[in-house]
Amino acid sequence: MVSALASIPLLRQHIDAEEDLVRIVVNARSRVEANLALGILRESVSERVLVAALNLREVLDSLPGYPCSMAVDETTLAKIVGLEKNHTAWTKPLDDDPDITLTVSTAGNFCFDLVIGVDGRNIFWTPPSAEEDFVHPELLDACLEREALLPAIISLTEDMGLVFNPRFYMSVDDWNLDHLQESFEDFRSIF
Repeated sequence: MVSALASIPLLRQHIDAEEDLVRIVVNARSRVEANLALGILRESVSERVLVAALNLREVLDSLPGYPCSMAVDETTLAKIVGLEKNHTAWTKPLDDDPDITLTVSTAGNFCFDLVIGVDGRNIFWTPPSAEEDFVHPELLDACLEREALLPAIISLTEDMGLVFNPRFYMSVDDWNLDHLQESFEDFRSIF
């Protein structure tokens, strides 16, 4: 996981040229779409950058989808994370980037959603097209641009007592072999 986050600067450097295709590789729930974008990118982007994109994809895929049950109750979570009650939710500015706030709406041990405040703008972690993307596209940008955000989300996930165990790949071929069956099944369901 540490290596996946360490490669974000590399990915950020190379995202400009093929921005839309890289976003599809990283954020599309459909492995078919990700695989097609990956195939196109293999001709113009280095293997190292593609592996960074795939590893970031695995990190995002391993984070919880909201709503979800937590292994702790909201009071325990608030104590662990340092959240403060704000109306009907719990919130906290990040220590490493005070322009980012995490807001969790909970009831008991159930988390309804996670809202990320970035420079005064609140964005739900769960995208409007939850069946298409892992995270809100604007938050994907924030994860790439703001170094403190993704580690804070991962830490919050772990503090919720949720399993976070992303796969890590050393090559594009490793990813393809690992997801070949799933991609084939997704592809067959289209036709």
